[in-house]
Amino acid sequence: MQFTTLIAAVSALAVGTHAVAIPRDGARLAQFRVFGADGCSALNYGFYTVDQSDVGTCHELTDNVSSVNLESLTTAAAGCSVNIFTDKNCSAGETATALNVCTNPTVAGAIWGSWSITCSSSA
Repeated sequence: MQFTTLIAAVSALAVGTHAVAIPRDGARLAQFRVFGADGCSALNYGFYTVDQSDVGTCHELTDNVSSVNLESLTTAAAGCSVNIFTDKNCSAGETATALNVCTNPTVAGAIWGSWSITCSSSA
C-alpha cells in the first residue's frame, strides 16, 4: 500500500514539475551565469539561457547581479551580441559581454538590472 502511494506521489510531482516548464522558441544562442559579487566567483545565482525568441527583447534580471560571465555562444549566434544593462529597462549602462570574460559594472556599487541580445544577421 505504501509503495503505491509513493509511486502516485512521485508521478504527481513529475507531472507538476513538467507543467511549469517555460516553452522557448528557436535555437539556443547563448548561456550566461550571474553572480551576486564582483569577480564571477562568489554568490553564484545560476545561469540564463538565450534563445532565438529572445532576440530584440529586454529581459529583467531578478537578483542583485554584480557580475556576469558569458559561458557559451553557439554558431547559431553568429553576428549576435549579448548586452547587459545597469537598469531594468535595457536603457542605461549598456555593456557588451565577451565569451568567458567576467563583466562587472564600471560604476562602483552598481548592479546589473537587465539583458538583451541583438543580432546583425538573421540568427
